Amino acid sequence: MKRLGNYKELESLLEANDAQMSVAEAHGLASGMLCVQFDADFKRWLTAIFDTDDHLNSLSDDDQQYLSGLFEGTVELLKNRDFIFNLLLPDDDERIGVRAQALSEWCQGFLYGVAYMGAGDDKDWGEESRSVLRDLLEISRLDSDDSDDSDEQAFMELQEYVRAAVQLLLHDLQLSNGEQDEGQDGDEDQDDDPTVH
Repeated sequence: MKRLGNYKELESLLEANDAQMSVAEAHGLASGMLCVQFDADFKRWLTAIFDTDDHLNSLSDDDQQYLSGLFEGTVELLKNRDFIFNLLLPDDDERIGVRAQALSEWCQGFLYGVAYMGAGDDKDWGEESRSVLRDLLEISRLDSDDSDDSDEQAFMELQEYVRAAVQLLLHDLQLSNGEQDEGQDGDEDQDDDPTVH
C-alpha cells in the first residue's frame, strides 16, 4: 500500500543496511507489536530488525524517516474503524512463489511481534484467537517452492484470511489491554468478528 511505502525501495534499504529480516517480516513484526499496543516503540522495532548496534547506528536520517513512515502508517491502518489494513507484500506481478515466501515471512514477523510485546502463550487467549494463531504458525511454515501460477486464487484467499485474522487478534488484544481507540471502541461492527475458518 502506498501509505506504507514502496516494497522494492524498502527492500533495498534493508539490504543495504544488513537487516536481519525481509520487508514482509519487518512489517509483520510492526503489525504484531502494534496489535498488542498502539504506542509500541519505534526504536524497539528497529532494534529487532537490525542485528547489531553498528547496523542500527549506520541508518541515515532519511532511512529512519522512511522506516518511521512504514511504522506510523501501520498504526494508522490498524486504528482505522473501517479496517483498511493490508499486508505489505511484493507486487502482484511477482512470481507466486516469491509472494508466498513473503506471506510466510510476514506471519513469522507478526507472531514474533506479538510475543516480543509480551502477549505469549501465557495470555488468556480466546479459543478462536488460539485457533487463528495456530493457523498463522502453519502459514509461517509454508513451502513456497511448491507454489505455481495455478495457486494464485489460493494465495489470494490465504492473504485475505491473514488480514481477517489480524483484525480478530487486534480486537482480542486491544480489549484485553483496555486500550480501545475511539475509532476501534464501541463500533457495533466489532461485535461481529470476521469468519476466519
